[in-house]
Amino acid sequence: MFKFYFNKLKFSLKLVYFLTLAMTCVMNYLNAPAIICSLSECKNPIKTDILAMFSRSIAIACLLSRITNIYKSKNDFPNYKKKVEKYELYFPENSSKKKYLNVIAIAIIFAYIIIIIPINILRIYLIYVHFGKINVMIFYTMMYLHNWNICSTEIHFVVRCIGLYQKFQSINEEMITLKLKTILKNKYPDVLQSGGLSNNNTLVDLETHGGSLSSILIVNKLANHVELLRMKHQFVRGIVVELNDLYGIQLGLSICLLFIMTLFDIYGELSVEFNVTKTHVLLYGWLLQYFFRFCVIVLTSHITTTQAHRPKMIITDINNRYIDNSTKQELQLFLSQLSSRPVEFTICDLFTLNICLITSAFVAGTTFLVLLLQLY
Repeated sequence: MFKFYFNKLKFSLKLVYFLTLAMTCVMNYLNAPAIICSLSECKNPIKTDILAMFSRSIAIACLLSRITNIYKSKNDFPNYKKKVEKYELYFPENSSKKKYLNVIAIAIIFAYIIIIIPINILRIYLIYVHFGKINVMIFYTMMYLHNWNICSTEIHFVVRCIGLYQKFQSINEEMITLKLKTILKNKYPDVLQSGGLSNNNTLVDLETHGGSLSSILIVNKLANHVELLRMKHQFVRGIVVELNDLYGIQLGLSICLLFIMTLFDIYGELSVEFNVTKTHVLLYGWLLQYFFRFCVIVLTSHITTTQAHRPKMIITDINNRYIDNSTKQELQLFLSQLSSRPVEFTICDLFTLNICLITSAFVAGTTFLVLLLQLY
């Protein structure tokens, strides 16, 4: 009974939060041109509309991101959570990695807070000192809260992405150990005859002082272990697909919003002759914020996919050495799966989140900025 009322209260709070957020987004969208005019002269309507697109873009992106989160939380998020729990049930991780993930999550949240909140507070303070208009302060306060709402979605994605990175890293560590055992077997084949097997289904533990096992049993254990690693990697790749589906739209909105905010902040700095509420410190702080958020999203996705593709090199190296046919077949199947189903994070299957996206965004941003300045 208590759980029923608790879930009902939780649902009611989420509904109230969504309605409040949606209402403030609509208000900011409608009031954007008037607020711009209250802070500077409105001699050029085109310039005013362009500057108003900054806050309007945040309102639109926040509302769409929140609606997408609500929709995804009904089906996609429970499926993702079940897969992660199932993987950790069959392949539990050590406590040190979980603590390390918690430390990274806290560090990311702290970095977001330090980079974003102080400069926003400074902007609101300058508006209060020079204008003292309550409606303007409320407008920018809500705009920064909308921006933070988008940041919270980015943080959730980055932390979960790092969790998948750890899972791929754990698999790769076992693959590297398997490679070292293969090298040892090639150099000292007689050692294999006196080796024992570990009881934790990981790798063959070669003990020079232990009892004897037949080479056929050892070969089967090696092949079975490669199969186990292949299954683990396949499972994590499935979780990557779920995570990509869960955050693809929201990340697309974030990337586009960061792109737009960067352009219009630079445009506003170059086109507006004097604005007491926008200092150079604020401009550099905002540009740092956008660059930080963009790099965190892209680089986290990139290093995760790089870690997921790393077994290709390890498998190729092992295949170049002398191994039994059963193990070689399992390695070939593993390599075939990696080649046919590459791991990648995309924005609605349109753009891939990797290093190349940073250079592409820089080139596109420079081009659009030149076009905007033609209107000045």
